[in-house]
Amino acid sequence: MDKTEGYKAANISVFKTLDSVRENYNLFELAQQINKTGDKKNLAKKLNINRSVLSRAIDEAGILSTFKLINKSKVVPLARLKTIKERKLFFEKYDINKLECRRLYRLVKGWRTLLEKDPRVLLTKEQHDLILGSTLGDASIRQRNKNCSFRVGHTKQQEKYLNWKYRLVKEFTKLPPSWNIRKLNNHTIKTLEFSTFTHHVFNFYRKLFYKDGRKRVTREILNMLTPRSLAIWVCDDGSFGTSQPYIILCTNAFSLQEHETIKKYFEEIWGLSPTIGFRDKKYYYLRFKEKDTQKLIGIIKPFVHESMKHKIGEKNE
Repeated sequence: MDKTEGYKAANISVFKTLDSVRENYNLFELAQQINKTGDKKNLAKKLNINRSVLSRAIDEAGILSTFKLINKSKVVPLARLKTIKERKLFFEKYDINKLECRRLYRLVKGWRTLLEKDPRVLLTKEQHDLILGSTLGDASIRQRNKNCSFRVGHTKQQEKYLNWKYRLVKEFTKLPPSWNIRKLNNHTIKTLEFSTFTHHVFNFYRKLFYKDGRKRVTREILNMLTPRSLAIWVCDDGSFGTSQPYIILCTNAFSLQEHETIKKYFEEIWGLSPTIGFRDKKYYYLRFKEKDTQKLIGIIKPFVHESMKHKIGEKNE
């Protein structure tokens, strides 16, 4: 049965105010119909609701479903807080019911600025490590207008690994992972991908990793790494030799100078001394000798995903 059945007929051709939508529709039922890209546009057309007004109605339903006693006049600034966890943290920090809307707008703006400076106010340690390790590896931070999103893609062989990543940041997504066909070096490959929605929290990582549109690695980034983020980096970019028990990091996107920075980091922080290699007359990579490989495995093994054990020379579970 169509969820819009039973709504009262409108006396106007297009609902242009939030009050008119409240009067004629159940906002929570409207929100339940938004599941994927394009749903909001299609629903607005179907019900003759102005799209921006529908967006505000959906935001109001989301806020009121979590915080039922909030004055509706305060929904608009609060709707800029995109996840349930973010809203709860903000509500713990401020007494919303005692704040005027003007003051609330300023506080929300300040909150978003804070997240751009320190995303760990909102993110868990696991989420932070995932973004660091994956962005050093296969992931990217994409600029979308003012804010950024986190995007990950892997082939069929890494499907379980990608789904694990997705579950870690699911609260920042609207859609589950989907399959796409891409061309790489004249070869067609099928990849499973997901992308978060844009959020101020990802702006921190865009600024950290990118300069003039190019992903880079700096000592500042490396100093943030933990055994967990190192494990993710190895799972993304690492390989374990078949003829010799070496781990190789295929850090092809980085320059020789950046490889020297990475080498120095491993030497000073972990007591490892990888060799910088060069192949195909254009790509640099890092190779850990057998003794250092075993030491590196000892550091990262507790955090290597069960489906990626082959990256450290073991059988996948």
